[in-house]
Amino acid sequence: MSWNQQKVEDLKKLWNEGVATSRIGEQLGFTKNAVIGKAFRLGLERRQNSRKKTTQPTSFSSTTLYRETSSSSSSVSIKKEPARRREKFSFKKSIVGTGSFKSCQWPIGDPLEEGFHYCDSQNIPTKPYCIDHYKKAYNVDEKYLDRLLDFLHEKN
Repeated sequence: MSWNQQKVEDLKKLWNEGVATSRIGEQLGFTKNAVIGKAFRLGLERRQNSRKKTTQPTSFSSTTLYRETSSSSSSVSIKKEPARRREKFSFKKSIVGTGSFKSCQWPIGDPLEEGFHYCDSQNIPTKPYCIDHYKKAYNVDEKYLDRLLDFLHEKN
């Protein structure tokens, strides 16, 4: 189906009335994307996305994750914070990891809580995890793991 003069006029009329693009498409026999494309080529005024909420307060720009410290327990909460006061959360090196595979890098615990650490068992050569955590991470069977270990030991 192609655009004729009558359909273009109907598009302009419905567009200016604020009818949804999908409804315009249904009425004129085109897809929503065809309607949007034709409106763009005709230079019709751009519309606000109907899915975006315009009622959000302007004083809050984003949701930020903060660590709360309290004497009873540590907890994580989500708060709205003004943009001008927002600070970036800086991770400690122990949380991010060292990047070297001299020991198992499997995280144990919550990175935002005290006591977080890595497994630190002997890792498989060239792999970031020990045998037990490698099985969990990659869901491998014993036969594959035996072949991998044999291969790695032959290389060394």
